[in-house]
Amino acid sequence: MPKISVILPSLNVAAYIRECIESVLAQTLADIEILCIDAGSTDGTSEIIEKYAAEDSRIRFIRSDKKSYGYQINLGMDLAKGDYLGIVETDDFIACDMYEVLYKAVDEYALDYVKAGFYAMVTPYEGERYLLEHSLGDEEKIISAKYFLEKKLSPDVYIWNGIYKLSFLRKYHVRLNESPGAAFQDCGFRYLTDMNLGRGMFLKNYFYRYRRDNAAASTYNPNFVRYNLAEYRYLRGRMEEYGLMDRARRAFMAREAVRMALAPYRTFRAHSRPDRVALSALDEFREIILLDRKQGFLRQEEMLPEQWVEMRLFTEQPEVYEAYIGIRAQADYDLYGNFVRKMAEKQQIVLFCTGKAAEFALCLLRMNHLDNIEAVCDNDSGKWDADFHGNRILPPVEAMRRYPQAHYLVANRVCPDSIVKQLAEGGIGMENISVYQLPLDAFENTSVILCKSEGSMG
Repeated sequence: MPKISVILPSLNVAAYIRECIESVLAQTLADIEILCIDAGSTDGTSEIIEKYAAEDSRIRFIRSDKKSYGYQINLGMDLAKGDYLGIVETDDFIACDMYEVLYKAVDEYALDYVKAGFYAMVTPYEGERYLLEHSLGDEEKIISAKYFLEKKLSPDVYIWNGIYKLSFLRKYHVRLNESPGAAFQDCGFRYLTDMNLGRGMFLKNYFYRYRRDNAAASTYNPNFVRYNLAEYRYLRGRMEEYGLMDRARRAFMAREAVRMALAPYRTFRAHSRPDRVALSALDEFREIILLDRKQGFLRQEEMLPEQWVEMRLFTEQPEVYEAYIGIRAQADYDLYGNFVRKMAEKQQIVLFCTGKAAEFALCLLRMNHLDNIEAVCDNDSGKWDADFHGNRILPPVEAMRRYPQAHYLVANRVCPDSIVKQLAEGGIGMENISVYQLPLDAFENTSVILCKSEGSMG
C-alpha cells in the first residue's frame, strides 16, 4: 500500500503536463502512486501521460468519461490505495521534497491533514519565472474544526497544498461537486474537511507552484459568480444531509458565503464589467446572505469590519455597492498602475536588494514588459556575483559607479531609510530614488495588472 496517492486531473494541458508529472516522479518520498485522470484531452496530453505511464509503474492512466474536475477528483479518491491523498493540478508543479515533509508531519502528529504555504508563479518571458510567497499563518500548531469555526475568515481556501488522510475523507463523506467544467469545484471539499477536522496543521514551507499566467485558469473565468453559487448550493445540501447544521457551522458558512460572493467579484471588477448572468447570480447570493443575517448567522462582532461594511452595502444598497466596488477596483489598479507607469518613464532602473520585496517588485515590472531594469545590487556580500533573474548581483558601490544616472528602486522592508541614506551619500540624487511600498500580496501582484488593459472597466 503506497503512503500517498497523488491525483493529477487533466484536460488539454500539453504545454504544462510534463513539468507537472516530472515534479511528482521526482519526489524524495518514492512510495507513492500517481493517478493521472484525463477528461478527454485532444491536444496530446493523454499521449504524453501514456508515455510516462509506460516508463514508471507508479503511474496509473485513467480516462474520465466526464469533463468535470469534481468527477475526476472523486474518481481518483475512489481508486486511491494510499494512506493519504494529494492533488496536483496539471498546469502546476511541486518541490521535490513536498510529500516527504508533509508525510513526516502527519505521521509524527497523527493528523487528518497537513498543508503548507505555496508560491504564486508567473512566467512573463520565456526563461523567466517568478515565485511569490503566500503563507497561511498560524503555522506549526495543532488545529481542529473549532479553529475554523471561530475564525472571522478562513485563512486557507485551497485543496492542493497539502495531503489528507483517506480514511478521514471517507468517514466524513468528503466529495467534490461533479458539475461540468473545472472552475471553483473545490469549495465543497475544502469546507467539508475544515468543518470535520479533528487534527490538522499548517507548515511554514512553500512547496506548491501555483501557476497564475495560464489564461485558461478558472481564476479568470467570467462565470465565477454562477460557479460559486452552484458550489454553495452543493455544500449546503451536503451540510443538511450529514447534520452539520449547528449554529457554529451555519455561521461559519454564512461568513464564507459572503466571501464566495464578493471576494472573486472584486478581482473580476478590476478588469471587467458584469453581464446579466453574473448580476442574476449575485442577486441570488444577496437573498442567501439576507436570510442568513435575518436568522442570526451573520453578526458584526463575528466578522471583519471591512467584510461587515461590504456585506451591508451589497445587501442593502446594491447600486451603491456596485459604484463602490468599481471605485475600489480602479483604486487597486491605480495603486499598481501608477507605480508601473512611473517606473516605465525611467531610462535605467537599478533594483536595490534581492529579498522577498525585490522578487515582488521585479515580477510586477517584468509582467508589464518593462525592459529598463539595468542592474541589481545588494548589501549582502554573500550574494555578490550570484544570479538574480538573469542579473549578476553587484556590490552597491559598483552599481553606483556604473550607473550614476540610473533610478534606484529600494525593495527592502527592514531598513529602507538607511539604504536611501546610503545611496544619497554615494552621490545618487533623491529624485532618482524610490522605495517599493506596494503590498506583498501574491494574488494582487499577479492579477491587478496582468488581467487588465487601460480603460477596460468603463
